[in-house]
Amino acid sequence: MNELIELLTTEQGIEELFQRFEELGFIVGFLLVLIEAFLPFLPLVVIVILNINSYGIIVGFLVSYTASVAGSYLVFLTVRNIFRTPAQAYIDKHEKLQVMLRFIDKRGFSFLFVLLSLPFTPSSVVNVITALSNIRRHVYLYILLASKFIMILSMTLVGYDITSFFNSPVKLIISLVFLTVLYLLSKWYQKYLESKMKK
Repeated sequence: MNELIELLTTEQGIEELFQRFEELGFIVGFLLVLIEAFLPFLPLVVIVILNINSYGIIVGFLVSYTASVAGSYLVFLTVRNIFRTPAQAYIDKHEKLQVMLRFIDKRGFSFLFVLLSLPFTPSSVVNVITALSNIRRHVYLYILLASKFIMILSMTLVGYDITSFFNSPVKLIISLVFLTVLYLLSKWYQKYLESKMKK
């Protein structure tokens, strides 16, 4: 237990953690991000930070970005191809869900792009809801390619060279403020969308 605490709370420990993770190979980092799309309780921010600090900023970013797009699109395709028809009876009984799907059909592109660009958006929920809509597959793929680039890039900017936080409290404070702003912006935009759907 003491070893784990030291590994997570000291500069040397975190550097050792990144080194151990790097030894596993970037396929592990790719699979972790991919699996997160299906298991949203996994901490995506932590996995991305592990990737970029273990494999380097370019490789770590590309691994995280491609895996995030692939995972989200796989969830979308799985729900659309397997669960969309059975879910129709449930949709027909819930007016709120019908309104949400009509909203996505009419104005979904720009709203989905902004929503999925924000790191604290529950993207797994968005993937499932969008799969039940009539948005075209290739259109959603384009949205994912653009929005996930911004989302993973923001995580990369905050989490790269995280060990420098030990020597630069100012950098740590700036990163925490940036994450807080992104979190608040995500929550505000989700409420904004809800108000738009009620109109």
